[in-house]
Amino acid sequence: MKRKRALLLFGILIPVFLFVVLEWLPGAYTGMERYLYDLRDIIKTDFDQEREEIIIVDVDEKSLKELGRFQSWPRYYFGKAINLIANQKPSVIGIDIIFAEPDSIFGHTDKVYRDRLTTELSALLTNITSTRMKRIVDTTLSALSFDDYVSESIKKAGNVVLASYLTNDSTDLPGLGFSASLLNIPPPENAPEFKGMVTPISKFLIHCAGHGAINSMEDCDGVQRKSSLFFNYRGKTVPSLAFSVAKKASITWSFRGSRLKLEGKYTWLEDKNLLWINYQGDFKTFRYVSILDLLEENIPDSLFTNKIVLLGSSSVALGDISQTPFGSKLPSVEVNANIIHNLLFSKPIEKASKCTTIIFSILLVLLVLWIANKTPPYISPIITIIIMAGYFLFAVLQYESNLVSYEMSRPLLGIVFAFVTGLIYRIQLAEKEKRHIRDIFSRYVPIEVINKIIRSPDFALEGERREISVLLSDIRGFTARAEKESPEMVVEELNRYFEGMSEIVFQFGGMIDKYIGDGILCLFGAPLFHPGHADRAISCAIEMQRRMYYFNKDREKRGKTPLKIGIAINSGEVVIGNIGSRQRAEYTAIGDVVNTCARLEPLNKEYRTDILITEQTRKKLKGEYKLQSVGRVLLTGKSESTIIHTVDF
Repeated sequence: MKRKRALLLFGILIPVFLFVVLEWLPGAYTGMERYLYDLRDIIKTDFDQEREEIIIVDVDEKSLKELGRFQSWPRYYFGKAINLIANQKPSVIGIDIIFAEPDSIFGHTDKVYRDRLTTELSALLTNITSTRMKRIVDTTLSALSFDDYVSESIKKAGNVVLASYLTNDSTDLPGLGFSASLLNIPPPENAPEFKGMVTPISKFLIHCAGHGAINSMEDCDGVQRKSSLFFNYRGKTVPSLAFSVAKKASITWSFRGSRLKLEGKYTWLEDKNLLWINYQGDFKTFRYVSILDLLEENIPDSLFTNKIVLLGSSSVALGDISQTPFGSKLPSVEVNANIIHNLLFSKPIEKASKCTTIIFSILLVLLVLWIANKTPPYISPIITIIIMAGYFLFAVLQYESNLVSYEMSRPLLGIVFAFVTGLIYRIQLAEKEKRHIRDIFSRYVPIEVINKIIRSPDFALEGERREISVLLSDIRGFTARAEKESPEMVVEELNRYFEGMSEIVFQFGGMIDKYIGDGILCLFGAPLFHPGHADRAISCAIEMQRRMYYFNKDREKRGKTPLKIGIAINSGEVVIGNIGSRQRAEYTAIGDVVNTCARLEPLNKEYRTDILITEQTRKKLKGEYKLQSVGRVLLTGKSESTIIHTVDF
């Protein structure tokens, strides 16, 4: 019962440590968790599939090489691109590029152009006032801007979603019309908070179908595993670009609790905000179209019809690249394509609840603790490894088949901790058992026998049937003598006698079961079995009688009368084990063999013998001894007579 309570306590403490203490030390397990998460993503990802629902118009290396440096592109290209895409009737157009500044010449360059134009025009146009000249220069420079053209393209398309970016600089203020794209729901509690916002120019905002933040969420290792769909801008909810595009592509949407509904499709968000990205594949899983081919109208006529079209860049030079769990780097526009696909067409990764993980961990910990304590030491590590592999396989299959991510690091750590704890506890119990055995036998058997008992894998204190030989010796007439002497003297003489006899018993591998007054009950063949137990018992009895000669010599020197002992030996099967109550127990033998031996010993006085043995003992002897048959005797309490023999020495 105590062991069960201890295992149950460990089964509770280990999960508490894993899910309470380590919760405050996330670095202790999150690295391992990310690695195992990424490993599952590598196994899951299909690198050969291609998705047709979303098409990416790419500012690629070919376009940059042909059209020049991106920063020098006239916005005419983007206006034309929007017009060409819109002509094919896509469901929505998402622009993953922020047009935060007007398309005009500004700063020092603006001054240079103004001075140059003023000088050249003054030479060509005479009698022009300075005010009129300034107006001509302004008009000429404004003609170089294509913002009106792009704005008109956005307005005409009617389904263009633009990109914005949130910052922590409160001086970054959004353009006019930004509030039309804010969501009429309160920001989730864990939504990232920002004080500043960079948006497209107001001219674009007032005609767009919405805008969304392109802020990404990388873990500390730089990998983007999840995405925030909502952001907190000064208490208002700003959607992400991916969500704004998906919302525009849907007829209806709703959001309650952690459940997001788009076009009749439900998506559960972690903490009411986070979407774990189910990457559909590697780079270019979605169809890419070069913006150069689009501008040159070198594309199929219905390529974009009823499709979601995203305009962004895969160019490494523009640096808009994200690291994925499966090791590849994807353009951010394709990351957004994956998020949109999860919201509308596929299924995102669903995180198993922490409660489920804790229950799994507790069950696994209790199971491994039980195994570590109940199974053989060479088996328990193998079973533990199998359990770890089983949970790992379970988590991988759940991820691959059902897109459910079960936490792996802490349950696996729990299994390891449980095995180590169970092993340590088992070792402590074994040491405690060894100390218990040592305490029990230290006064009854030699230390060499104790060590053999402790090292014996088959030895147990529980009751068992065992064939042994029982030796009982008794001092004749000692009780009457003891009445004439002081108690202190009686105890001293008995201790002297027991000391010498115990040495002999230990010498022949016997065990002193107990001291009965002035008698000694010894067991041979226990606690460790020995096939020659009968020979050992007789050899011990002969040596005890011989030792009495020297013992009595010493007594005579001290003026004491000699002592005489009688010894009886019987052999047979007994029940032997740790017998007694919870408060007091001893390792002893019980059975008719012991009772017969006790009834046989007093006959030494009647037959004037020193050592008597039964026929059962004689049959077990392998050595040669001087035996004489005494005959058959009917012992007290017996219904049948017993053949006995005397031993000469």
